[in-house]
Amino acid sequence: MRQLTHAMPKAGSVLLLLVVFVATGFPQQEKLKPIIDKYVEVWNSGNVKDLESIIDPHFVRHANLQPKVEGVEGLSKVISGFRSAYPDLKIAVNEQIFVKGNKCVGRWMLTGTNTGSGEMPPTGKSVKIWGISIIHLADGKITEEWAGFDNQSFMEQLGFTMTPPSEKKN
Repeated sequence: MRQLTHAMPKAGSVLLLLVVFVATGFPQQEKLKPIIDKYVEVWNSGNVKDLESIIDPHFVRHANLQPKVEGVEGLSKVISGFRSAYPDLKIAVNEQIFVKGNKCVGRWMLTGTNTGSGEMPPTGKSVKIWGISIIHLADGKITEEWAGFDNQSFMEQLGFTMTPPSEKKN
């Protein structure tokens, strides 16, 4: 019985810490979720004018091995470029985790049909790819995004194929 009474305060302390940790996460989510929702809405609508209210002037976006994108103007060009090539582009957020310290991790699904002009002629093919973004926020604005998605599957859905390197003897 004595061992049980000594274990109870430890278990109670762990439970109290868990409750405090979970409870302090909810206010964070309430502050950050509307900003993230607005960001997704801009991607879905193409209304890049709304970026001014949610993107920090020193914003940086990293995506796969693409060149980093800086500032509201750079992000506007990326979103407009995607929307030009995929006029019906939609991003659905499947899961969001808000992390203490002003971060959001999200798993999303992008769908669209390549019917518009872009960096290459339109293929007319539909794509469906998943991705994950880590978004950093400060003072009510998005300061940085790290986005990763399955680029190979994306290109294959457009009709591209991978060709192994040829074996050349020197």
